[in-house]
Amino acid sequence: MWAEMISSNDLYTGKDYAAANPTWHDEDGGVKAANIAKIVRANKISCQKIVDTGCGTGGVLNALLQHDIFRDSVATGYDIAPYAINLAKQRERKNLRFHCGDFLQTNENYDLLLCIDVFEHIDDYMGFLRRLRGRSKYYAFHIPLDISIVGLLRGQHLKQRKEVGHLHYFDQATALATLRDTGFKIIDAQYTRTEDILLIHPEWRTTTAILGNAARRIVRTIAGEDLSVRLLGGASLMVLTS
Repeated sequence: MWAEMISSNDLYTGKDYAAANPTWHDEDGGVKAANIAKIVRANKISCQKIVDTGCGTGGVLNALLQHDIFRDSVATGYDIAPYAINLAKQRERKNLRFHCGDFLQTNENYDLLLCIDVFEHIDDYMGFLRRLRGRSKYYAFHIPLDISIVGLLRGQHLKQRKEVGHLHYFDQATALATLRDTGFKIIDAQYTRTEDILLIHPEWRTTTAILGNAARRIVRTIAGEDLSVRLLGGASLMVLTS
């Protein structure tokens, strides 16, 4: 239970998280970037200046700048983890820079602020979100939905606590309520499916995972995506706000 024995900051600035997750989930960056580009494009938002808070190894920003709508953008990433930033800095170029430090200690403003799979790791997550407000014209949040009926029965949320350091757990309703309660105005919200991530993680394609995805597809077809996610999980939420 290493994730429960040290403070949340120590978990990422020390060696423990890197030891358990040596790639720092870098391989997922392309899928997450595609979902950011999708929601931004759907809402016709222009973003010249982008920042990623909790950027990890920089995989999301690196992939994002390769999408046509971001080709002329300039991006900056911040993370408190030296291990992740050392890897991210290998990707630096004219329009992409990374810094090891707390974004909230800076005072720059941006067109689009990314908070991708971040605030569920933070002790005072609502205080963190309130401090983000006013730092950008638009915000893109990606929020894991750890709460589902089947997930609760299987203890999935506690597995996420142990393996990746989630301290807070959300379903679609509480994720959106959290953003509204901390002052953000919801522009759009779209599910992102875990099965898309499975395509780049062959080691996760167990019989249980394959059967779970088949069940989700059946429920989506019959009763819609909302019910499928509430019942069977297998999704995160991409939210665009102002």
